Amino acid sequence: MKTTLPPPFRALEPWVADWSIPHEAGRFNKRVATPARELDRFVAAVFPQIEAIVDFLNRIPTADPDALDAPERRLFDLALMCMEASIPGDLGWDGNDIEDAWPAERLTFLAPSLFAEPANRHKDD
Repeated sequence: MKTTLPPPFRALEPWVADWSIPHEAGRFNKRVATPARELDRFVAAVFPQIEAIVDFLNRIPTADPDALDAPERRLFDLALMCMEASIPGDLGWDGNDIEDAWPAERLTFLAPSLFAEPANRHKDD
């Protein structure tokens, strides 16, 4: 998989391979499996660009993430992961999930929260 992002966001490239995740189940599992300190590092790297990312994506004439070109789709998924990874820090949790939450391994994700990786993440740029 190519991991390129649109040119204005190439500085975020090191985060794409591990953090640009195209479905809710994957983002949830990444968040609860990642130590809070690492979540904070990721959020600190991406969040300062989140407004620019949203502005960039809002200029694309589609509301369908599956219609985005590959670099834009990876950027969209990276922004979603940033928003979800910021939850523990924003809510002042000590860890990556609520202490007495239902065990993550007992959750079952169904469509559309879990699906194969979208084809538009793999198109040639």
